[in-house]
Amino acid sequence: YHVGSAHEEPGRSGFAHLFEHMLFEETENLEDGQMDELVNRAGGSYNGTTNTDRTAYFEVLPSNRLNLALWLHAERMARLRVSAENFDNQREVVKEERRLRVENQPYVGAQLTLDTLAQQSYRPYAHTVIGSMDDLNAATVDDVKRFYDNYYAPNNAVLAIVGDVTVDEARALVEQYLGEIPAGTPVPQLPEPPSVPRTDGERRVTVDDPLAQLPLLWMAYNLPPGDSDDHYALALLSQILSTGESSRLRERLVNEEQAALELIAQVDRRVGPGLFLFGSLPNQGVEVERLEALIDEEITRLREEPVSQRELEKVRNQLLTQVVTQRMTVQNKASQLQQYALLYGDAAEINAELERYQRVTAEDIRRVARTYLVPENRTVVLAAPARPAGE
Repeated sequence: YHVGSAHEEPGRSGFAHLFEHMLFEETENLEDGQMDELVNRAGGSYNGTTNTDRTAYFEVLPSNRLNLALWLHAERMARLRVSAENFDNQREVVKEERRLRVENQPYVGAQLTLDTLAQQSYRPYAHTVIGSMDDLNAATVDDVKRFYDNYYAPNNAVLAIVGDVTVDEARALVEQYLGEIPAGTPVPQLPEPPSVPRTDGERRVTVDDPLAQLPLLWMAYNLPPGDSDDHYALALLSQILSTGESSRLRERLVNEEQAALELIAQVDRRVGPGLFLFGSLPNQGVEVERLEALIDEEITRLREEPVSQRELEKVRNQLLTQVVTQRMTVQNKASQLQQYALLYGDAAEINAELERYQRVTAEDIRRVARTYLVPENRTVVLAAPARPAGE
């Protein structure tokens, strides 16, 4: 469903994630726990995930039980039981999940702060996916019912079917189980994303983290929406920086300088503005400012010097191998088809992806580094470990 935390109203954060849980509860024809029983008995598995842009539900089943998957989706789309009891139960589950995964884990608070601070200029992304305790406590059953009616309808859904079934067979089953469900009201469009790179200057904050043993450096640079061709050069740039033992950041920060215990550089691609993320844990006795300076030096190298053809070919081969490997399971194929439908409005755009990676040049990589990886487009969050009393 094309509904994520970006579609939530102010003061009602966490609803998309709440519904990830709600849609595994009761329907008009299913009691609590029966969905799990039916899928397991058929030899399948199922789950759901939520992010800023969408909530996805998937089942992996023997191909002769495609009818079961479609019936379960029809139940959740048209006949979910949104009761005060179900809502209260799942609200408590989500609150406990927040306590477990956010409030009692080191560095997670800093990571969430990085995301919301970096996206401050785009209101739909300026709050966390998991939502706040205050918003969850303030929510009512009527709020939840309205959210369900607005977003969980065929006109706001993408259905991807992959496996040992023909298109004709799949279409007939989809029509049988989902064809009579009426479209919902048109979903309001999100506001246009702001232009990037930002020019309003660096954003920087320190977050006290009593659970952390070491400081952690997080950095983010704002990127264009996910349908921009620049994302292919940016993906290769992230490979150059951090993928594999011979990547630039690992070679410099871990092997040569022995300044970092661990590091990442990755692209967070979204329907709206994305982020280029850096994270690094310092070695014992290394100041976090030293880490930031070393990362800056490697970014500057990329802005000033084109990468060699050999390095470009290496990271392109790495990335193409990853892309092809991801398409070896039916679950990942289906996931990628819905992702391209979401990003481009056309799942067939996935067939142009490999060619777009092949077209990236060394100058493209230098251009995107010069365009987006600049200080005025950067957000920096430092997770500071708890200090001994009196220090």
